Amino acid sequence: MDTDTVGVDRSAPAKLIPARVKEAREARGYTLEGFAEALGVTKSAVAQYESGQISPSGDAMSQIVTLTEQPPSFFTTPITVSEDGMPFWRSLKRMESHHRRRIRRRLTWAREIVEYLNRFIDLPTPNIPTFDFDHEIADDADIEGVADALRDEWGLGRGPIEDLVGILEVNGVTVIEESVGCQDMDAVSWWVDGRPVILLAAEDRLGPRKNFNLAHELGHLVLHSLVELDAKNLDRVEKQANRFASAFLMPQESFGSEVIGTSLNYLLSLKLRWNVAVAAIGYRAKDLGILSKSQYGYLLRQMNARGIRKKEPYDEEITTSKPQLIGHAVKMLIDHGVQSKSQITSALAKNPKDLEAICGLPAGFLDNKVIRFSEVISMRQTDRNA
Repeated sequence: MDTDTVGVDRSAPAKLIPARVKEAREARGYTLEGFAEALGVTKSAVAQYESGQISPSGDAMSQIVTLTEQPPSFFTTPITVSEDGMPFWRSLKRMESHHRRRIRRRLTWAREIVEYLNRFIDLPTPNIPTFDFDHEIADDADIEGVADALRDEWGLGRGPIEDLVGILEVNGVTVIEESVGCQDMDAVSWWVDGRPVILLAAEDRLGPRKNFNLAHELGHLVLHSLVELDAKNLDRVEKQANRFASAFLMPQESFGSEVIGTSLNYLLSLKLRWNVAVAAIGYRAKDLGILSKSQYGYLLRQMNARGIRKKEPYDEEITTSKPQLIGHAVKMLIDHGVQSKSQITSALAKNPKDLEAICGLPAGFLDNKVIRFSEVISMRQTDRNA
């Protein structure tokens, strides 16, 4: 097994990679103007740093390292992951561009981590089949067919899904969950250099919503891998992803056969079985023609009257597991002596806090704490007194 770290040629002086300056800036949510102000230089100077037209002075580079909280090696480590296309943002209007750029970098970094881990561990290969689907002409029946076909491919049958995160991970989807600091984003997905990545906002703690958000993003990965997202087609692909999520989580035949009552209390009992919100259950029943428009409207009025449109009963009882795959892989490398913590952080050349957040590791897990000599003396004295 190869235990060498990924590194650069140490026989020659390290050379700044201008694109890394831009990457580090965007990853911390800085606009070009805000970064220039923090550095005390002009906007034009920052643009020139990032294009390679000029190099930052020593003092400016020191400030860049401090502001972006990345190690100096980050700025000299070659970029190995390409960024083609655009992530599937829920809204191109509400979400500010600097938030999109920041979160896009997290998706790319997750892909880099997986690329590194794959050098030592055989992680699951992406298993998302290609379907004959044209988003411009497809109808609801086409989407239902794709959702059923994917369930068949993954051997899920037609019953409720208990652990969607685990199912995604075992089928090669990289799932990360972390705070995004942006109220306009529940989740986002992207095919990054041939591997599907989903980022789930940790701020949303409701299991039913998480399940639907994950299924929605899976819909994008399955249906829209070749779609160039823009303002003209955004509404259409979002509706298609919502329909896919409903069909994937609540298959027409099996789910429909269980909607034998339309009262709010009965639908709440279905919520506990299918692990989705009553609002999603009602909408699905309407789409399948089980509820009429007037019955669906009455359901919403009932929910309003009971004050459960935003937070429903049993939300806390339906939980979604945390992503585990890449964090577990990192622990395996360390536990089996394949790579040390310092080798991992050095190879990935990123702030350990960023790596921990993306991998779902406890804060401080990748710290390489050096015990001071005075602490050793104190520890031994304590042992003698015990």
